[in-house]
Amino acid sequence: MLFREDLRQELIRTAAEGKTVTYGYLMKKFGVSRGSSEGDTIVGSIDEIDKREYLAGAPGFGAIVVRKDTGYPGGGFFCWDSIPPELRRSKDQGNNPRLSQTEKRYIKQEQEKIWRYYQSRYPSYREFRGLVEDG
Repeated sequence: MLFREDLRQELIRTAAEGKTVTYGYLMKKFGVSRGSSEGDTIVGSIDEIDKREYLAGAPGFGAIVVRKDTGYPGGGFFCWDSIPPELRRSKDQGNNPRLSQTEKRYIKQEQEKIWRYYQSRYPSYREFRGLVEDG
């Protein structure tokens, strides 16, 4: 799996701004397909970035990458090992974009956690850009 620092920087900026970003926007901007969690795909790239973020003690970005039609991550989000067992979906349910109210609440909590974490480390996008450009 190829690690995409450019994509990581985009996700940090999005999180620091307290926003979400669509899969489609990221796919177009970085020239990758949606795909599975393997290979050079948007899902695989986010998975690889999230693994590295978790190892560094940071939350991943999965909850802020959303579908344009629902404003929530796809059903595959709930297939990841990091999801609490009571919310985890089987792989065959990963393509179902419909989310329960419990799943939606979980997403909102995760988004808030991501936003708080990255906003505390990068109080403004401008500051983040300076760190990237200088370091």
